[in-house]
Amino acid sequence: MKRLRFPMVAAGAVLASGCLSGCSVLRDDPDPVINVNQAVKRVDSVLDGTFDAIHPRLKWREGPAHMSEQRNSFTNTADGEVSVDRDRYVRTKFSKAKLKELLTVVYKHWAKEGFKLRDSNPREPSMSATAADGRIVSLKVGGVGDVRIGASVGALSDGPSGDIDGEEGDKFPKAPNGGPDYTPDVRDPYWSK
Repeated sequence: MKRLRFPMVAAGAVLASGCLSGCSVLRDDPDPVINVNQAVKRVDSVLDGTFDAIHPRLKWREGPAHMSEQRNSFTNTADGEVSVDRDRYVRTKFSKAKLKELLTVVYKHWAKEGFKLRDSNPREPSMSATAADGRIVSLKVGGVGDVRIGASVGALSDGPSGDIDGEEGDKFPKAPNGGPDYTPDVRDPYWSK
């Protein structure tokens, strides 16, 4: 029994020190090695590739690039890592039949690019996938048929959470509640049938 004591204490110390540094020992995503500007370019590249794979082409508006500060789960202090994300809001109206086709096209493109499906919900519908380098992509359909496709990746930064200066995205029409209106407003001879 005494022989097991040191290995058990050592294993506990390794896990505790890993978790005190943000539980990176237990995560399977790689540590970010890019800065925020590089992350925005990577996110935009993923979104460009996704939209380029969809034919006929869709009309869309681009939301702002956003940075979310990561915090240590034990000390609640910033750990120098952020998540950089951006959403694109599809303006094209979809019929129910064509919405299923869109999901299939996007899923096949993501799989070809090395993303692995991690979540899908056919009732909403929505899906998300991850790549080995930590990139995350998602597609969500809202209640009024609005489609949002987003991407995110980790980066190194000491900056706070918020929209990234110079990456504000497109201007959106105002919704009745005063916020941005994401409702699709373009009919397409193929996708809207």
